[in-house]
Amino acid sequence: MQYLYYVLLAIACYFIGNISGARIVSKFKHKDVTKSGSGNPGTLNVWRTFGFWPGIMTFVLDMSKGLLPCLLAYFTFGYIGCEPEIALYVAGFSVVLGHVFPVIYKFKGGKGIATSIGIFLVANWWVALIVFVVMIVGMLFIKYASIFTIGFVIAMSIVEICLASPANWVNYIFIGLILILVMYAHRSNIVKLFSGKENKTELLAMLKKITNKKKNSTNENEDINNASETGDQNQSNIMMEKDINSKINK
Repeated sequence: MQYLYYVLLAIACYFIGNISGARIVSKFKHKDVTKSGSGNPGTLNVWRTFGFWPGIMTFVLDMSKGLLPCLLAYFTFGYIGCEPEIALYVAGFSVVLGHVFPVIYKFKGGKGIATSIGIFLVANWWVALIVFVVMIVGMLFIKYASIFTIGFVIAMSIVEICLASPANWVNYIFIGLILILVMYAHRSNIVKLFSGKENKTELLAMLKKITNKKKNSTNENEDINNASETGDQNQSNIMMEKDINSKINK
């Protein structure tokens, strides 16, 4: 009976993985993100195409897609007497599979990094946070995002394999399958890295652009307010002059 529970969990999580954060965000922007930039329905392409906040929203949606099903599976299966860690990785692998190969989008999906971050936050949140921070800092200085996104999954997979109980050897299989899926999804990036053709990700330049936009917006608002105040003052002066002239004429 337990095997049936795992099969049902895998099917449900696969279809959860089909939900695409990038496509949801691009719907609101009335533009197909898969036809812009790299064509990848992922955080970085949404960021480059639509801006910082749409990119953050995509990341949160895709990360939640990994985090919430794994969290629910871990506690639910533990409650009913099944192995919670196995349930976590069955759910995680199935979600990543659905993300990379979504049947509702003709098997054309993303690369699974944000979703994997969600999975590993459930598995070992403090190690995942440390590795994630290292990844972001590294991307600020070494401007090849794929090095650090792939590196995150490799590092977390090694950590989890080392920490997993040998009694639950099935965990090794599903952790390995998650790693293989993500590596396969990044195969073109890996080829480009070795050939020196990989695109750079200028995180600092993107952040500066956001800061400049905010400054320009603030300056524009100040100019509008100043113009409005000047106009009000001019109107007041005109009214005062009219009032004085009318009194003189009387």
